[in-house]
Amino acid sequence: MFGRKVYFFGGKGGVGKTTLSSAFSTILAKRGSRVLLVSTDPAHSLSDIFGVRIGSETREIDDGLWATEIDPREEIRAYVERALETIEGSVSPDVFDQIREIFHAVEHTPGVEEAAVIDTLSRKILGGLEEFDAFVVDTAPTGHALAMLKTVGRVGRWMEEVIERKLKAEAMKEVAGVEDRSTLALEVLRERRERFSKFSKLILSEKTLFVPVLNPEKLSILETERLVREVTGMGISITHVLVNKVLPEEVSGEFMERRKSQERDHINLIKEKFRKFQLVFIRLRPMDVRSVEDLKDLAKDLEGRLWS
Repeated sequence: MFGRKVYFFGGKGGVGKTTLSSAFSTILAKRGSRVLLVSTDPAHSLSDIFGVRIGSETREIDDGLWATEIDPREEIRAYVERALETIEGSVSPDVFDQIREIFHAVEHTPGVEEAAVIDTLSRKILGGLEEFDAFVVDTAPTGHALAMLKTVGRVGRWMEEVIERKLKAEAMKEVAGVEDRSTLALEVLRERRERFSKFSKLILSEKTLFVPVLNPEKLSILETERLVREVTGMGISITHVLVNKVLPEEVSGEFMERRKSQERDHINLIKEKFRKFQLVFIRLRPMDVRSVEDLKDLAKDLEGRLWS
């Protein structure tokens, strides 16, 4: 599991993605890597775990470990503004005013949030390839994470079409002797096309690993099964599956014994459904991870299990 450039931690809400991605980032930093931990989950729990205000700016939170939180709503506003800047030089002021109204009206359209997040994520990762040895992405729950990853390919194809149309329009303007005001817009589109193309190649390469996280519960297992199928179908690598919050062997009492019995059935189902991958079982801790000390203790446990 070690030795990759980009790690996406994904899974159902509440399974422990943020805690395990943070612990894994701590492991990488302890082993000498310069790591950037990125949260794309609107809930943003990184600040709570590390006990510091992180926000959208990249900041160092421990030796060798930096973190940033991508706010989808903030990124949508910035994404729309950048898109409008791209268009402004290509159309008349009256037309631009109409386009601006339309853009602001579609800020809540499905897919816009994912496009904004992936645009920011691609800039942070590609822009930091020389600065950081590894990137760990704590994604939003399953549906949002899948939509975000699928957006990379869709936006890339859309930009190809837009650029092709703009080139044809430029050729027609040149023939007609019309003044061209879209050079800047075309350059911006080309930059984004190139960036998304590079980011897509990075995600689909052996340098990237998707790490599913689940709990030994039926709904979590079924959702993770669909997640794994979709992610591998995109061509993204998965080698390990992290099974979090497994009851310790020493628990006792009638209630806990019944839970353990049910959990054993779920674990057998996990072993059957994810037999192609290396399974890593992480025990349920007696208390929540509420401090950096707790996180480092979990990281030690996780590291031992990853190497066992």
